Amino acid sequence: MCGRFFQACDGYDTRDQLGMDGGTFALVPQEQIRPTQLVSAVLELDGQLSLRQFQWGLPHPGLSRPVINARSETLAEKPMFRQALAHRRCLIPASGWFEWRKEGSGKQAYRFSAPGPAPLFSFAGLWWPPAESLPNGAVVLVTQAASPNLSEYHHRMPVALLGAPARAWLQTGELGGGLSLFDVSAHPGGGPAQGQLF
Repeated sequence: MCGRFFQACDGYDTRDQLGMDGGTFALVPQEQIRPTQLVSAVLELDGQLSLRQFQWGLPHPGLSRPVINARSETLAEKPMFRQALAHRRCLIPASGWFEWRKEGSGKQAYRFSAPGPAPLFSFAGLWWPPAESLPNGAVVLVTQAASPNLSEYHHRMPVALLGAPARAWLQTGELGGGLSLFDVSAHPGGGPAQGQLF
């Protein structure tokens, strides 16, 4: 799963990120983005790109916590995600994410980031519009099986996209060609506490 991520850049250039001439969107760098916080998401509506804010996490009446991730393998099968997959796909700008691994008597946080001086890519996501019970709408991140070089840390990872694969997800819902190579580092001091995700 992905339960915490970060975004280290102040701009999302649609030409660099998507190969589309939709301009540049301003971003506010954030070191730790947690479930239920507002996150930026890139949408394409009526052929126009826009950047909007949504709550990360979709409330579910049968669960005590919001749903923050959706498995890519079963998106089309799950009633909760089927309509969003067909009509409400988005891209969530990110520079990386955190995972926790049990080591000894505790857990160690690891930081995963794309190589480069100021990396930026997008997580594949699904969005829900604002409603009376959800004033900011909601997004969930799409996950997949971890690539072999990351599986020792966690068996799942977010779907990370850049360029044509990001554009394909946004426009057609096709998933493929995701990023798989990331720099991994132990977060100093053990990192953010996993128990404080929600």
